[in-house]
Amino acid sequence: MTNAERKGISQRIALLERASALFDRFGNTVPVAIAFLNGWPTEVQLYPQWQLGESWRFFLSLYLYWFASFALSRAVSFAKGSITP
Repeated sequence: MTNAERKGISQRIALLERASALFDRFGNTVPVAIAFLNGWPTEVQLYPQWQLGESWRFFLSLYLYWFASFALSRAVSFAKGSITP
């Protein structure tokens, strides 16, 4: 791999890293905004009532976005590790 190719790949990884940091910082607001735009849940109920109402969707979406953020940050760290000589 030439230095020019390595530099191009490093720039792409840096861009992905910045996008990952933004997603990590603001990713949790996406499911919150979607939840309240859709009108659910009308009230956030805690366990054990949350299983019966619509609150489980809200918490599930928060956990899914957190997991996606974690997976994206791990992918960036693996990509950075594989490009270093």
